[in-house]
Amino acid sequence: MKIAHKTIYSWEEFRSALDKDPKRSDIKKLRKYASHTETDDDAWYGTKSWTEAVFLLDAGGWGIDRLEKTEVDDSIVESVAPLEEYLTEYVPTIAGGMVNIEAAVTDAGPEHFLEEEETDTVIAAGKRLLTVYVNCWNHNGIPEECYFHRGALIYKAIDRLESLGFGCEVIAVFPCRGNGEAHVTYVKIKEFQEMIDADRLCISMCATFMMRRFLFHLQELESDEIRLQYGYHADGGYGTQIPMDTLNDEDIMIQKDSTELVFWYDVSGLTDTKKIEKTFKKLIKRKFVEVKEKNA
Repeated sequence: MKIAHKTIYSWEEFRSALDKDPKRSDIKKLRKYASHTETDDDAWYGTKSWTEAVFLLDAGGWGIDRLEKTEVDDSIVESVAPLEEYLTEYVPTIAGGMVNIEAAVTDAGPEHFLEEEETDTVIAAGKRLLTVYVNCWNHNGIPEECYFHRGALIYKAIDRLESLGFGCEVIAVFPCRGNGEAHVTYVKIKEFQEMIDADRLCISMCATFMMRRFLFHLQELESDEIRLQYGYHADGGYGTQIPMDTLNDEDIMIQKDSTELVFWYDVSGLTDTKKIEKTFKKLIKRKFVEVKEKNA
């Protein structure tokens, strides 16, 4: 399926977008905003109101506790270890100025992800880049435990990967389809050089109010044309999920010419935690084969 439209947010842009009001439409059915619907209970939205959802987002402090307590099979996390072999081919990334080779090779510890010279040279010092795209658009039949299991697995795997020397970027992906095409909303929850933020990850991958209230709001900010095509309104159900495994790495990548290793982790149709782990392990195995073939 062709991805016809991509909407990309950094975390800061995402948070800023939540404070924006949708442009009033001339089309009557586009004037109702499900993102701000108030309910008597939080069974479906995850919160009773928009105000409560934004408060939980800004308050923070609850993500790491939930992710740390979610048990993930240690063998799943350790399955990423063979990817350390991917670090053997060191290629500095340079952006202008003179190359300080000594700085690039003498200290390649995790705390020296970037070396910045007065000449504005930027060198990836001893780290390879890895982008993890996670499909977070799930139907309402997915058990809550699966949301948190997926989030905990990514959280612990990223921590392990960075201990191996990878600089990881993590992006939550919300794909929808309409009229034979796809629209994908991306929310970057971790840049390569950042420490992983458990609250950001937990919000974007585990919280139903992110998938319903916040995502619906982002969809309501789109143009009338896109909202009509993909059903981003109450009558359209705010989009139709793309079947699991329909999109591949090349489809989902933001930068086609990027040199990082890409994981497209799609467990959007799974309702069992063991299958979520099995799919991750299968992804790692396949990616390791790709890496070995590339460096052969």
